[in-house]
Amino acid sequence: MQRLFGSEISNFAFYFRDYIAQKYQVPLEVKEEQTEYGIMLAVYVAEDCPQLSQIAQERDEFLRHPFAEKYQQASWETGKLEQDNENKVRWKLPSFSQWKQQKFTVFLTALCLCVYLFQLLGFNQPILLATHYPDSYAEQAELWRYFTHSLVHLSLWHITFNLVWWWIFAGQIEQKFGTTTLVLLYLLSAFISGFAQNMASGPAFFGLSGVVYAVLGYVLVLDKLSRQSLFHLPQGFFTMLLVGIAFGFVSPLIGISMGNSAHISGFLTGIILAGLKILLSYPKSRIKK
Repeated sequence: MQRLFGSEISNFAFYFRDYIAQKYQVPLEVKEEQTEYGIMLAVYVAEDCPQLSQIAQERDEFLRHPFAEKYQQASWETGKLEQDNENKVRWKLPSFSQWKQQKFTVFLTALCLCVYLFQLLGFNQPILLATHYPDSYAEQAELWRYFTHSLVHLSLWHITFNLVWWWIFAGQIEQKFGTTTLVLLYLLSAFISGFAQNMASGPAFFGLSGVVYAVLGYVLVLDKLSRQSLFHLPQGFFTMLLVGIAFGFVSPLIGISMGNSAHISGFLTGIILAGLKILLSYPKSRIKK
């Protein structure tokens, strides 16, 4: 395979790929490459392609005018055709072979499970007392409390729901954007969702759900605003999130209390961080041959 160019703006790689496929019926391959700014998408063509010289000329023209309407139009038409031909989007759990690329995902999952195990073994009360959000003035200096509330769960259903979503999507974030991105997302969402929930109901709350909603908001924005469809979200994903948030407001009617403020603030945190990532990527991004 011969490399044509690489771009940290994912749309560019797909614009060119779809344009060449539509004009020459030649399939180009798009591959992920790691750079100092994150993931770059590189476009490759078969070395024995009969139209190689023509495609190289098209490449040079594209690099001069990547925002030309003809490229976006070809990509839009190709994307519409793919959507019409595909009723379901396939997505799957990370495989065991990917664990080395998901260190923090695995670490936090294991940590939550260990904490829950010790709760079941009779240490529930000491754990709750040691990890809850700061209540008194003295506890405000215990900085771990602004994050450890996210590691404790109060039922099997509670921990299962949170860790399943965390495992699926946090793992994909870490794999695609690196451990630093996921750690930052965790720290900010745990702190912000904890602060919001404390303001709404006091310090008696626990669970990873504020962070989970931040993760879901993060992947939602990046998936919908990227031509690449980075996370292959199923249809109705956004509707499902809205239903989940709405359920939190009616759940007290059936005896279930949920951290609505944590959910909403976490969700907004994820959306904002994803938006900032997209905005900040443009001045730093470069198209490279």
